Amino acid sequence: KKIPNDQRATTPFMTKYEKARILGTRALQISMNAPVLVDLEGETDPLQIAIKELREKKIPLIVRRYLPDGYYEDWTCEELLQ
Repeated sequence: KKIPNDQRATTPFMTKYEKARILGTRALQISMNAPVLVDLEGETDPLQIAIKELREKKIPLIVRRYLPDGYYEDWTCEELLQ
């Protein structure tokens, strides 16, 4: 069951594990020709492009945090990078 955004209990910070998963997932998408959301500036490495997207808060992914009671919270990457 989803917890409404105004009742979320976890902290609004991205953990190192969430960051690793987000970067890996986005780099895989980029390597499979997904549209890039930042200016490439000659960059070709998918991981470096994903890092740049994360730095510029342009990654279009949502982090789902499961809680012990079976409920979950959804956070956008932009919310976790403030």
